[in-house]
Amino acid sequence: MQQLLTYKQKRVLDNIRLYMEAKGEPPTLEELSRNLGLRSVRTVVQYLEILENKGYILRRKNAWRNIELRNADGAWGTVSIPVVANVGCDDLSVFAQEQHDEFIEVDKKIVEESGEIVAVRAVGDSMLDAGIKSGDYILVQFTDNVQNGDRVAAIVGDMVTVKRLERRDGVTILYPENKDPKYKPIILREDFKITGKVLCVIPAESTITNEVVPIREE
Repeated sequence: MQQLLTYKQKRVLDNIRLYMEAKGEPPTLEELSRNLGLRSVRTVVQYLEILENKGYILRRKNAWRNIELRNADGAWGTVSIPVVANVGCDDLSVFAQEQHDEFIEVDKKIVEESGEIVAVRAVGDSMLDAGIKSGDYILVQFTDNVQNGDRVAAIVGDMVTVKRLERRDGVTILYPENKDPKYKPIILREDFKITGKVLCVIPAESTITNEVVPIREE
């Protein structure tokens, strides 16, 4: 799993990818600067340094068109998944907020095999025993095909949470997974929707989003 991209970093990477698909060669710094509408080539260099540090590109020394996409077979094997919300893993006090300023690049096979997926950010530690810590990123598959014991994303009113699902005697219950007694099950009676199933968890420490571009963009 490669590191998280901000919106601006993804825009640079997408521009490189599209140029290479159209021209069969990477853009120069000047071309990339012009295509992105940036006045400073130094700003482009800073973005390329970040993309290289995050493992998305390689830059060959002493070459004019020196950018290479990092993939072994010549095909771009990842797809960008937006981080669309924060989810409460302690209680239902965290509102779901649309925020498409972050993206996670995941293997295309995950999407092909799982259908539509999004990433959400965990808030709180009520799912700690399931390996979900506050700040981690959770990939969620949109589906209503969920079973007892599945970890699911649920919307209750205008809020969203991730918990373990149990249905019995006509009652839907969302259970925390933390031995601390302060975390209580949530009994769902009305105004709720199970929106999807948890596919996997991406630790926060593996998704550093440094955006060090001090030069003003025009």
